[in-house]
Amino acid sequence: MLWLLGCDVQLAGKVQTLAGEPVPGAELVSAECRAVTAADGTFVTRCPRGTYTFAVTHPTHASAELVADADSVFAPEPFSVTLVPWPTEPGLYLEPALDPLPVTPLVRVATAEEQRFCLGEGATLAEAPARVSLFDLHSVAWRAYALDAGGCAVVLRRPAGTTWWQPGGTRVAETSRTALAPGRARVVMELPAGRYVAVAGFDGFLVPHDVSAASYLAWGIVAPGR
Repeated sequence: MLWLLGCDVQLAGKVQTLAGEPVPGAELVSAECRAVTAADGTFVTRCPRGTYTFAVTHPTHASAELVADADSVFAPEPFSVTLVPWPTEPGLYLEPALDPLPVTPLVRVATAEEQRFCLGEGATLAEAPARVSLFDLHSVAWRAYALDAGGCAVVLRRPAGTTWWQPGGTRVAETSRTALAPGRARVVMELPAGRYVAVAGFDGFLVPHDVSAASYLAWGIVAPGR
């Protein structure tokens, strides 16, 4: 495509990590313009004058957004974009900084009619923020549950005369889930006030953290530092 002289403006900048390391091969894409960073993380492109919102993506980093005001005939100052590398260890991570969620065991307390899965002795979780965006890097499915006043996340009951366990815990529905790559997803949840855990599971059953013990792996959905 040919740009008419005087009708377009140069946009330049750099994509880097929080540590200042360059991110080569990052793509910046808007409806009208596109750029790819060089080996030193820099990019240069020319666009018609206007305001642009670029999606900044890289195969091994969480995506970001760049809003570029290029409405003047003069080139704007170089832009700077920070991308956070995707974690490599399976688990759940709070966006945008991708801080790992705290891991805590849920202890199973079972009777003939009821099974409770509760926080272990001494384990506490602060209240979660109202809107949670998580990066999911995990090999098994998981489900979020609200903790009750006793610190229990999931309660299974077996009515008298039956052989079926029925969940009595409060499960929290996801607001959205976006697949980023195989085994990677972005999950958003709207949470009422309270404490929450994300419990690994499959087909409705919990997965033990240690199959020889009565503890089950869970992540506490809380803000970092709280």
